[in-house]
Amino acid sequence: MTKKDSSVNGLRWTARIIGLVVVAFTLFMAIGYSLEGREKHPDAPFLSGLTPLIIIMFIFWGIGLTGLILGWWKERLGGFLSMVCFIVVAILNLFNPDAPSKAGAIIPMMIFCIPSVLFIACGLSTEKAVSPKKEEKSE
Repeated sequence: MTKKDSSVNGLRWTARIIGLVVVAFTLFMAIGYSLEGREKHPDAPFLSGLTPLIIIMFIFWGIGLTGLILGWWKERLGGFLSMVCFIVVAILNLFNPDAPSKAGAIIPMMIFCIPSVLFIACGLSTEKAVSPKKEEKSE
């Protein structure tokens, strides 16, 4: 294993671990939030307190989390998908009238893009390492 291979492998595992922590944290918070809502309003329909904007943000957030999971197998695709979705959520939050901090939430929300960037970097590094080998075989 070369030094570049080990650094790409370290990058890959860093992205995977941080991505897994992000997904687990989000699921933990979502489950806690829904259980708390059920305790306070047991007879209310499931999505009754959510605006259409919030529902759209949750959909993009879920797709972003799916991208982090996809990054385990398809690094560039998963990283790109999750990064785009998290950026869309941050932008949509600017239009959320119920958000306590609109622009102030962008930086904390971008922390969720860290594994996305790492997956993209890992995928690009792997692609560059594979390309010259293909050219050598064709000669």
